[in-house]
Amino acid sequence: MWGPSTVVRSGGLLCSARLGCRVQEEDTGRRESFSAEWLDLELSTRPEEGWCRREVDRQRRESLEQRGETRVLTQRSPWGVLRVGVLGQPLAQHLLPYARTLPLPLFLGAAGPRSARSAPQEAPVVPVTARRRVLWCLGWAAPHLALPPGSF
Repeated sequence: MWGPSTVVRSGGLLCSARLGCRVQEEDTGRRESFSAEWLDLELSTRPEEGWCRREVDRQRRESLEQRGETRVLTQRSPWGVLRVGVLGQPLAQHLLPYARTLPLPLFLGAAGPRSARSAPQEAPVVPVTARRRVLWCLGWAAPHLALPPGSF
């Protein structure tokens, strides 16, 4: 496993890191191959909210300000698992919803893929009543929204 990686340092301290992962397998006996590449681990430094110390000495005309910082860790996987948390503490695990991986539709009909892509997308005719209005400006792939009158 290997992939693109970036480490950023400021003043000798680690500020952020992005570690990528690339997997490539090939089975010549079955004539199969698999390759995947993803951003696996992301570590960033952020100021910690609620942690600030400020001291002012008016006689010496000196001031001191300190702020806490937190290192946030985000880990992704191509299997839809996202782990988020603070470095040194247990990570919260979230399952992401399934995303389509094929950019083309599977069933195009007898006309073929070229006619399906070049055909203009038309919105179906929906009667507009006094109780609701349907917004079609969001695009043909977006869900239909029904709004009450006067809220637009």
